[in-house]
Amino acid sequence: MASSGLYMQNANQFDYAVGGIPFLSSTSDQRPDTEGGIEQRKQQFENYEDPGEYSLLQWWLRSQTSFIGGAGVIYQDPDTQGQHRNLRFAKSIGCDPFTNVDYMLLQKEFNNCTTLSGFTSNTGPAFIKTFSGVYFGDWAYVAQGNNWTIQSVGVSDIPGSTIGAGTWIISTGASATSFLQGGMPVLVSTGQQSGYAYVMLVDPTSSAHCGVYRLHQPLTGTPTSEFIYNVTIGTPTSPTPGGYKAYTLGASRGSIFLGVDNQLYVLNPYIATGSNALPTVSASVPQGQTIVSITDGPDATYVAANGVNQGFIYKTTVDSTTGAVNGLQLTAVLPLGELLNDAQAYINSYMVLSTTSGVRVGTFTPGFSGAIFAYGPKIIQVPRQGTGSGPEGLSGFGRIALYGTRAYITTQGQAQHDGSYGLMAIDLSTTVQDVNTGAQFNPYATWDYVPGTNTPIVDVSVTASGRPMCTTGYDANAKVQLEHQNNYISSGYFETGRCRFNTMEPKLFKFLSVRTPTPLQGNLDVTLLDDTGGQTPYITYGPTLDPGVGDLSTPSPTGARNWEAFRFTLHRGATDPTIAAQLDAWQIKGMPGNIRQRKIVRNFLCMNQETDKGGQIIKGDTYALDRLTAIRQMYQRGDTILLQDLAQNISTQVVIDDYQFTMMAPPGPNKENYGGYLTITFRTVADTVPNVALGTAESD
Repeated sequence: MASSGLYMQNANQFDYAVGGIPFLSSTSDQRPDTEGGIEQRKQQFENYEDPGEYSLLQWWLRSQTSFIGGAGVIYQDPDTQGQHRNLRFAKSIGCDPFTNVDYMLLQKEFNNCTTLSGFTSNTGPAFIKTFSGVYFGDWAYVAQGNNWTIQSVGVSDIPGSTIGAGTWIISTGASATSFLQGGMPVLVSTGQQSGYAYVMLVDPTSSAHCGVYRLHQPLTGTPTSEFIYNVTIGTPTSPTPGGYKAYTLGASRGSIFLGVDNQLYVLNPYIATGSNALPTVSASVPQGQTIVSITDGPDATYVAANGVNQGFIYKTTVDSTTGAVNGLQLTAVLPLGELLNDAQAYINSYMVLSTTSGVRVGTFTPGFSGAIFAYGPKIIQVPRQGTGSGPEGLSGFGRIALYGTRAYITTQGQAQHDGSYGLMAIDLSTTVQDVNTGAQFNPYATWDYVPGTNTPIVDVSVTASGRPMCTTGYDANAKVQLEHQNNYISSGYFETGRCRFNTMEPKLFKFLSVRTPTPLQGNLDVTLLDDTGGQTPYITYGPTLDPGVGDLSTPSPTGARNWEAFRFTLHRGATDPTIAAQLDAWQIKGMPGNIRQRKIVRNFLCMNQETDKGGQIIKGDTYALDRLTAIRQMYQRGDTILLQDLAQNISTQVVIDDYQFTMMAPPGPNKENYGGYLTITFRTVADTVPNVALGTAESD
């Protein structure tokens, strides 16, 4: 008996049709029809490293108790985060996930602590280098144009109304229009009591004073600037840096290294004062490439250089007898289109790379002929902007400062702090893994910034007490910014990834719970982010309202959604800026939001001769067997069919989960008398929820 799947009424009157096959009902007290719901609980065993994330009662759960994995996830799906589990989040501004493994904290306040208006002239960008100097305190060299100063670093500022107080001009005959080239001063410390900084100065009006200067703050007496190496720049043609060669200074292996275009020089940092000629070129990268960074690696000096559209990393080869540098060996090549802005090695283990489109971290491993360097994937990725590269380029990320287990990196391309420029932080002590790609990388977070900073960050350094400092802006707009020693930023927030429970099925999100230290020392705002782009403020906890251990209902927005996320905003104390709110953990509860399936049991006559509802006789020698065979085939295929209630004119898409045929009598010799009762168990697969319209009940 062929079936079209849809039964059309004819002269006979039936009760139901199954896949186009008509049946009469055999419902009785002994054979009742039933209907009910299908159990929604997912049958599975718990094999996740964080117990309870999937199967406590009927709830679907997502929770987070540590944030040291940093930012960058889109979906809060722990099984994509490898062995470190659910430690990451989507983004943060002004929050510190690294300092305490148990809590999300606020960052310290970052201040526009000084302007450079006290300098004799303000030309180009400003550079900074900190060190632990006189009287064992925090000190900083600041240099811009032909001006430099060394200043004590206070709790929140460099003392004085402007940094001009105590400024010394390089006074060896260099003109007022001279300017620094090659980036930040390179600091070589000769002990806690004193420090030297080395800068490259180019005078566009006279090549007699172009070269390397040594800046020195003695224990007592007047700071000095000493012209120690003369550098030939050729005939000046333009008063801008673009008219001259590219210069890069770096400290490595107790020497000062100078890169001039593609050539590398090794300089004696303690050479006598005077216009000393550069030594013989020690090594060169290929023609057409420009050296942009020099750093001290575990086995050699590492040199970063850029070609036309690609970055390269080389390391020196050293004569084992004389110790002289005699060449450069290519050790890493960046992908096409990615240029290096800075590269800094750290504690013989890591090298952080900032590029025109992102940040990478590489590692050193011991090899037969020295360390083997390999870099990882982009931890942060931004669009490349413009064609400039190098530390003063305006694309991607710029200079790098290392302290403790962190790397601080300047933003100079796309702003990362809600439209403002600031620092990024990478935690080198933790490694996370993306299970989908297998990539391993270090966590990152946005770090210190001053809201409204609309110019790229030029340079960064870290004080001896671990507080980042940076310079921003150019010419007369250049500023020095410093992290406060005690005060927290007024507020900061972080956003979780999208909680979707690893499925695109709709979900009903019902509850949120938050854990914090008790009592809170500042307010904590909770905002729900939904898949329509909406933001719903929910509650503010604080010193007088503790979140406790209960659940917060989240009924709005109503209905099922694909995902939801949360924004937690931490505030510092209302009257005491040295205390702030902290977040320990959060958890959400949801359940399946799809239309629940129903289980329907119906009883039918299945005989060779039946009488329909109109009293007409329907019969055939194989009438029962043909219909039973059709039902058997529908069950075996497992495909969807239509269950039609012909009396109510209702059609439901179902699958046959089970059937049972009960033969009532042995068939006759000519197949007569074959038949019995057929019980079929259906499961709905495409239910909808109609509007409920109640009729009016009648009374006797």
